[in-house]
Amino acid sequence: MWQINLEQYLPLNPYKNYLQMRLTDTKQARYSMLLICEGTHTEPNFLELMIEDFKEAGIIDFATTIKPKPTISPSDNTLDLNRGKEKRRKRLLKNTTQKQQEIENMDFFPGEQPLNWVKGGIDNLKVYDEVWVFFDKDGHPKAKEAFEMARITEIDGKKINIAFSSRCFEYYLLLHFELIYRAFEKSECNGKTYSQGGKKSKTISYYCMTDRAVEGKACNGDVCINGYARKNNYWKNSKGDLSTYTFVKEKIWTGVYNAHLIRWKSNTLHQNEYYERNPYVDVDKFVCRLMGYSTINFEESYEVTDDKINYCITREYNTITLTLLNTKTLILSQGNITAHDYNTRDYRGINIHAILTEDNPIFSINLKEIITPNEFCVISILSKKYYCPLFPLQTIIWH
Repeated sequence: MWQINLEQYLPLNPYKNYLQMRLTDTKQARYSMLLICEGTHTEPNFLELMIEDFKEAGIIDFATTIKPKPTISPSDNTLDLNRGKEKRRKRLLKNTTQKQQEIENMDFFPGEQPLNWVKGGIDNLKVYDEVWVFFDKDGHPKAKEAFEMARITEIDGKKINIAFSSRCFEYYLLLHFELIYRAFEKSECNGKTYSQGGKKSKTISYYCMTDRAVEGKACNGDVCINGYARKNNYWKNSKGDLSTYTFVKEKIWTGVYNAHLIRWKSNTLHQNEYYERNPYVDVDKFVCRLMGYSTINFEESYEVTDDKINYCITREYNTITLTLLNTKTLILSQGNITAHDYNTRDYRGINIHAILTEDNPIFSINLKEIITPNEFCVISILSKKYYCPLFPLQTIIWH
């Protein structure tokens, strides 16, 4: 029998060293995913290039549809997205074309935001196998109703997934560069001018932290995320010609790790609904899902049925507890738990194994005993992979 040792491939780098072996059958080939975005620039174009990259690396092989449609087209320039290895065509975003302007003026899902996007996703649950909706905390009037509808609605066993950013998607981008818990007020310093007696408005930029900054209007990086990013030389423009994915491509796991810690801190400090908070982000859940992982969040439990085995996985601070829920046997073999250093991208196996039965249905894992603050833990249970980092109180400096 032909065999391959997958441990020789490093799962921390999905672009060079991550090999996923999949059986291609007709059911998998038909799998499809719909992504509905609030924005017409940043989110669609980020997702388009990231998904294209993951598909080229063999990480995902199913069909994806993004609405509104990204406007990414090839140019004659080259951009080394693999840092010196493989040259490929640069993807430019034609945000000023007539096509892009038509997209901006098109109302794909009419109604009150963000409820309209969730309703649009629900309408497509019979068409697509999986639907995600991406939107920000932006003073939307129907945020509560949107999250409630997503929670209670199920069609053919499928539910809407929401990837939420507060204050905005740029905050998730920022977490790829530093761990910062800060309530920014906006993505960019800007204002509005009015014409036709106030009937028509136009957004104007104050060019925060550029040589064109409007004195008295630009915040110098104190209020807006793009200004803060420019101040620290992270990026120049999140709504420019290049997909923002190019800024963070080599920092994907840093962004996932930091977003998870931000969510933990938010859950620790606040009891109100997370769509009311600032900051808060869970876009990392979608990124992990694309790479084949489910995130295990603080003080949450997940009931899973896999290969007729029913179990619950629960996260309490730095403890993961597995509970068998039926009369089957759940085996956690040696090698099913690995530790991954998200900085060096090294990984190592953890010498833990367990057998859960009807008589002994509970097994707990202390993350402090098996991983360090620079690592995260991956628990492979049957066909599921769970991502969970340590919560190092004493080692984190919160800005």
